[in-house]
Amino acid sequence: MEGRAMGRISLVRRLRNRVFAHSLLSCWGCRQNGGALTQCGGAWQQHRQNDQYLPPNNKWARLLEGSELREPWLSALLKAYPAVRPCWTNSLWNVLSTLWDERRPTDHWAQTLHLENGYKLPAHTSFLMRRLFGCPDWNNLGCVLALLGSNSKQFAPHRRWLRTHFLNYLILVCMAEPICFVRAPLYELLNKIYLRGLFELVDDWPSDFAAFEQYCEAVERCGEWMRARGWIAGWDLHACTLLQLYRPDQAMLQQEVLTLARQPPSVELPSWIARKVEAALEGHRRDLFAMGA
Repeated sequence: MEGRAMGRISLVRRLRNRVFAHSLLSCWGCRQNGGALTQCGGAWQQHRQNDQYLPPNNKWARLLEGSELREPWLSALLKAYPAVRPCWTNSLWNVLSTLWDERRPTDHWAQTLHLENGYKLPAHTSFLMRRLFGCPDWNNLGCVLALLGSNSKQFAPHRRWLRTHFLNYLILVCMAEPICFVRAPLYELLNKIYLRGLFELVDDWPSDFAAFEQYCEAVERCGEWMRARGWIAGWDLHACTLLQLYRPDQAMLQQEVLTLARQPPSVELPSWIARKVEAALEGHRRDLFAMGA
């Protein structure tokens, strides 16, 4: 019965459920696996045992496979952990559902793109896209896909811009939480949409997940190079933004291999790079993109 029920869940909803489960584990400070989710979920359930409106839940681990978390559990968790709410309400799921479940372009979503602070969007395409791409934040991925999945002349310049910039942005989004945990199913879903012709051409788009993972591994090596020098601590928005603005070249990475036996000395991040990263992060905090009313 569980297998048939899972089969009826849309790929988009399944992906959303997995992101939600991984984000919940991060909130609990637990390892990212089914056993930990069963243990931590059970402990939280035990803590709420006096709430009579919450029935027993014995399927915690299945959330990581995309199983649906039903009411009243969903509402209770969203209320208890507001930090995971964006994982449930993110515009990404509406855009993906339009592309995958409804098999239609996303112009109606792109038309509603706006800044939450009330400022007008830049009229010039390159200005808008540079601000939208300022930091590789998964919270903006839905807005990016709404433009990529459009088909009207109005957004043709945006699609041309995305042709050369989208893949690198997606890879960096896939390096940090929570998308790093669902890198494979996200790519597989996007690739299915791409093969349906609902995205315009994307330069160097990988033909399968193995090729996509190779791109991610190359970025991981750059991250290790920066981590060894004390420039980053791990894969967060700062690290992804830094990698978007600056990458060590192959000669620098090769030198790293040759000196692998000894720990490289900590080197201060060049001030001109640090200023560019901070400016991008400040702009990102100011420019809160959203879609819908």
